[in-house]
Amino acid sequence: MPHIYKPEERWDNADIGYPSALAIGDSWFWYVNNNILGTMINHRALSDDHRNIQLVGYNGARLKDYVGDGKYADTVEHFLRPGFVEVFSEFYISGAGNDAVDVDLALRDHCPPGTDADGWVDGDGMDEMLFRLRQALTRLIAGIRFAKRDKPAPPPIFVHGYDYPIPDGRGFEFGLIHAGPWLAPAMNRRGVPADTALRDEIARNLIDRLNDDLLRPLAASIPGVVYIDSRGILTRDGTYRDYWANEMHPTNLGFRRIFEHAWLPRLFEHGIALRPSP
Repeated sequence: MPHIYKPEERWDNADIGYPSALAIGDSWFWYVNNNILGTMINHRALSDDHRNIQLVGYNGARLKDYVGDGKYADTVEHFLRPGFVEVFSEFYISGAGNDAVDVDLALRDHCPPGTDADGWVDGDGMDEMLFRLRQALTRLIAGIRFAKRDKPAPPPIFVHGYDYPIPDGRGFEFGLIHAGPWLAPAMNRRGVPADTALRDEIARNLIDRLNDDLLRPLAASIPGVVYIDSRGILTRDGTYRDYWANEMHPTNLGFRRIFEHAWLPRLFEHGIALRPSP
């Protein structure tokens, strides 16, 4: 029975079984309607040995929340202790979106009319944000590697970026729960004109920096870290709402498309998903 364990759940339910993975991250792992983990554990290609996951994930979480004095660091440490960490054969990390929103996407304040997308980026602010993200991510990965240090080879630690969002001002709505929007308000605070093409390009630049200057080089420099590039998969034309539920989260269809195009090939490489027989 595929299952995502919440942090407070016990593992002694014989009908479910132990988790094979620890997932640490933000709402792409925790989103209430669906998320990338829910898509993964229910996908037909996933090996039955990898359908249970222990989640330490919270909507609105930042990478810094999982390390050091962060408010969820103790929970991460709990699952990396002996007696728990031995059952995990792989790890998943999601994050950085909320960190970027915290600093208004590292944008300059009220640029002159006609400024292009690159001109709106505060170079020093972007470098500082990426530095802080790299610190948190490196520390989190180091904690996992230390906890699994007795293994002859490091377990795969999957890190992923996001696809290109569209800052259209749509937030999350579920019953009485309301959250967001995130991107459009940050751009409004910085005085970015209500120019759809400009705002789309600013969002695109942010995602590229997170991937090209943080995630890809970090994975290339640390053995066992596997980078998943989710960019350019979801449509950005007039049908984009079929794939994006709001500014930050794909729909069920969107998550499935990202999983099959970006995640599944990397999971095949590690035997976590199985290719269909010819």
